[in-house]
This record gives sequence, C-alpha cells and structure tokens, in this order.
Amino acid sequence: MSLTIDIVQGDIHATLVLSGDIDTKTAPDLLSQLTSLELHALEQLRLNLLDVGFVSSAGLRAIVFAKQKMPHTSRLYLVGASEQIIDTVTKTGLAQAVVIVDSEEEI
Repeated sequence: MSLTIDIVQGDIHATLVLSGDIDTKTAPDLLSQLTSLELHALEQLRLNLLDVGFVSSAGLRAIVFAKQKMPHTSRLYLVGASEQIIDTVTKTGLAQAVVIVDSEEEI
C-alpha cells in the first residue's frame, strides 16, 4: 500500500496528514518529508495517523528521527492512531517520547 503525505506548515508547528501504511517501502518517503521540515525550529509536530493502518519498525525509526531533531522542549503528537499502532508505540517505549491524542482538538 502506498503512503500519502500532506503537510500543513505553521509558524511553530507542522502537521503531516498521513494516509496508507508506513512500512519499509514507504518509511523513506516519510523520512524525506520530515527532513524537508525545519524540525529544529518547531515547537510541535503533529502526525495525523487517522488513516494509517500500520506502522513498521522503519516507520517508528522515522518518528524517532523527527523527535531527535526537534528541540528538547518541543512536542511530537501522534493524532488519531489506531489501537494497534498505540500498542506498538507503547511496547517499544516510544510512547514516553511522544504525546498520543485522539484528535487535534485535544492539543
């Protein structure tokens, strides 16, 4: 399955609206989009995962990369992730570095 990435860029935050699966084939596309952002200048990065069915370890590495490039005081939000994705994020310990919310209204 392919991955569609739409970026909404604000002054202090960026939102990536993702649709599809984030696996070894599509994670490089996500990583490419993340590296195109000025992550060091963001206070918030929001990854809208409402239409994402699966995140592989390659996808998790892309998320970790983004968090590592952001300021220490910034927040990386996973928005609308499925229970399966939340379970994966929790079991890998990544949940300690990101904020999981059901919708952007919670931010």
